[in-house]
Amino acid sequence: MDTKKEQGKLKKEFKAQKISGVGKSITETGKSKSGKTEVSSESWDFDSVLKVIPFVIYAFLPPLFKYEIEYVWSKISVAYLATALVGIVLAYITLKLKKVYFNFPKTFIPVVLFLVLGSASAIWAYNPYKTQNLAVMIAPGVLAYITLQLFLFQRKEIKVIAFFSAISASIVSGYGFLQVIGVFPMPPDQYGAPNPITTFGLSNFAVEYLLTVFPIILAFVFIEKNIVMRVVFASSSLITFLYMVAAKNRAGWVGLIAFIIFFLLIYLAHITRKVPLSKIAKYLALGVVGTSIFLFIFFTQTKFGGEMIARFKSFVAVGPGSSVSTRLLAWSGGLEMIKENPIIGVGGGNFEIYSWKYAPRLLDEGTIFTNTRVDKAHNEFLQIFADLGIVGFTIFISIIFIILKLYLDIFSKTREIKKEEDEELFFIATGLFLGILSLLASASFNFSLQWPGSVLMFWLNLGLLELIHSYISGQKPIEFEINKKLVALLPGLGVFVASIGAPCVDGIPFCTKETGFSQFSCQVKRKICRASVGFFASRNLMLAEIYYRIAQWQKRFRNFDISERYYLASLQHDNPAERTYYDLAYLYLGKSGGALTQRTIDLLEQTIKYVPYFGKGVRELGNMYVQLGQIDKGIEYLLRSTDSNPANIPEAYALVANAYFMKGDYQKAIEYGQKALEEIDNSPSWKYYKIPLPDRVFDVNSVRFMAYFAIGASYAQLKDYDSAQKYLELAQSIKPQDMRVLINLSTVYINKGEFDKAEGILNSFEPQDFKEKGAKLFNLASLYAARGDKEKALEYLKAASEVDPTLFDRAFRDKYLKNILRNEN
Repeated sequence: MDTKKEQGKLKKEFKAQKISGVGKSITETGKSKSGKTEVSSESWDFDSVLKVIPFVIYAFLPPLFKYEIEYVWSKISVAYLATALVGIVLAYITLKLKKVYFNFPKTFIPVVLFLVLGSASAIWAYNPYKTQNLAVMIAPGVLAYITLQLFLFQRKEIKVIAFFSAISASIVSGYGFLQVIGVFPMPPDQYGAPNPITTFGLSNFAVEYLLTVFPIILAFVFIEKNIVMRVVFASSSLITFLYMVAAKNRAGWVGLIAFIIFFLLIYLAHITRKVPLSKIAKYLALGVVGTSIFLFIFFTQTKFGGEMIARFKSFVAVGPGSSVSTRLLAWSGGLEMIKENPIIGVGGGNFEIYSWKYAPRLLDEGTIFTNTRVDKAHNEFLQIFADLGIVGFTIFISIIFIILKLYLDIFSKTREIKKEEDEELFFIATGLFLGILSLLASASFNFSLQWPGSVLMFWLNLGLLELIHSYISGQKPIEFEINKKLVALLPGLGVFVASIGAPCVDGIPFCTKETGFSQFSCQVKRKICRASVGFFASRNLMLAEIYYRIAQWQKRFRNFDISERYYLASLQHDNPAERTYYDLAYLYLGKSGGALTQRTIDLLEQTIKYVPYFGKGVRELGNMYVQLGQIDKGIEYLLRSTDSNPANIPEAYALVANAYFMKGDYQKAIEYGQKALEEIDNSPSWKYYKIPLPDRVFDVNSVRFMAYFAIGASYAQLKDYDSAQKYLELAQSIKPQDMRVLINLSTVYINKGEFDKAEGILNSFEPQDFKEKGAKLFNLASLYAARGDKEKALEYLKAASEVDPTLFDRAFRDKYLKNILRNEN
């Protein structure tokens, strides 16, 4: 039998059925010439309305919904509620019709493999909770993708979803565009630059969402017959397009350019199926010339066009803080990650943790100029490779290839479009496909598949594209007969339970006071809560974020008790957040007036347990151990901190130098002090671009001071007074009134016979504590002994010994005092 005829027959048979929910009912609205029953794709009944409502909520609310100060997990929470409603509707329709229809999507097997691998990666991931958090982000989209295959939406349902997407897109774009043209002020972004911030926060997140919905909205401009609806779609398309251009988001521009190129190619190929290319060639030429002239005038003669050119140039500029440099450096770090973990990667969501370790030093320094940290690859393909290795990357690429094949198949099967309905399905499929393609193009420069709006719509588009492909190819859905009521409820209940997740209403229990069976049950519940996805998981993450922000705010005003309460509430709802442990540690430090407590130490230990490559945190913990007198342990942590966060290395080495000085290992102190100075000069920001590092990276003068002091004081102990004088005077030039420097420098001057300099220094300061007072009195005793004034020397030595009795024994090792004491005896 001829293949085309067979496909046509299957197609007609499928269209002769009206699928309502997960069951089907046939409504005769007319007879075709062949006598087969056909249905109007615009006819509605109660079930059709019921099944489309959850997907309207799913597509309409998350782009707009913003709870309090946190908009990431609140959007995901709303999406979960929508899919939970899908489960209820599915249960109702299945119970009513006692049948389930499932369209088996071509991407189903690789999608399942990808998700299974991603979930399994929690086993080998350093921090499985990062994997779980990523799963919470993706799960509602996947649920939508699967349940669409059960509901078998047709044109009318897709049109309703597109309509509400158009409304959402108009609101998101309209508000942002009004900011761009000055009606509303543009708040600063994380770099301090004005940015059209909408319900998505930064413009790039809004643009990535809009890339997924703009093509399908535009598709309905071409096919919609109702003039009012066409105006709605056209208006939304226009304002969305204008915002995507005006937002000046470079990754968004990449996606938009990809859309424009492929849309023009597809539309041209579609037109030439009906009209020979020779007949439209002159119109094409005129269009190209006209567009070129318009763009030339726009970019050269308008202010906004000039700003766009400048923005494009910054996209390829090289240097600290530039977009392309930041991405190239992030990509190089990702490639290093892949080299060491090539097969199965570091685990889903764990790129963030390993980015501390693999980030090149210039990236580490350069991003802190903008008070940010690159914890994502800014290239989804590279990040997936790093997270899941070549296995996961291959599966993901296969999904993309299948999507491409689906569309090419749709394009091929609609080569000879004879019916209006076929034309409509072709344009809808094209809109869905271009939404996916545009987002993937943008994802090559951003993390588009890890953000609520874009990731939710990506999976929705894919699910709808699969349905349209099955319609056009004549693929019949799999049919299941269900006779028992309880069994009929199972599909809907399964979707509902997956959407709601573990009912952790009060967050994640701490399990600290329970004993016996209560302790065991609490620990089981804790594990379930931490491993669960669904509404409660996203709600807990949302509350954790809100409580954390409130705690930060209260800490800023030194309301420590209130801040502590909110930090603990954040931890109870988190999965878990290492930053909360870190901030809580410093809250306790502030609460104790700067005095180190075991509580502070324990929290910092907990922080680096979750992010072992957090160099700054490891360095600070090491410094605390040194202050507590656990010098060897402190040195161990300080040196460990240099394995990551390379911008942290100079300060770590300077602290190690001071720790060795305290320990009495003066050669090591000199060695690491010199290393600290070398690392300052090795800063690529300074070495290659002559840009000094800002104080928030580290205070260069402070690090130099620590290094100079450790070296100078160590040389003094080794009696190399010339070298000691050189470095201590350098330290004094940075901090002229530092007591330690003044005391050590006076010792050097005394031993070099420069008594006037020594006396001038010793008379220039008043001691702040008993140690400084004892050291000053001791050096005065040594000075007068050197000058031969035995009486004053003994007077000051007696006074010093009263402050610190150990100083009398030290006098027997002093170059001048030992002679006086021997003669005295």
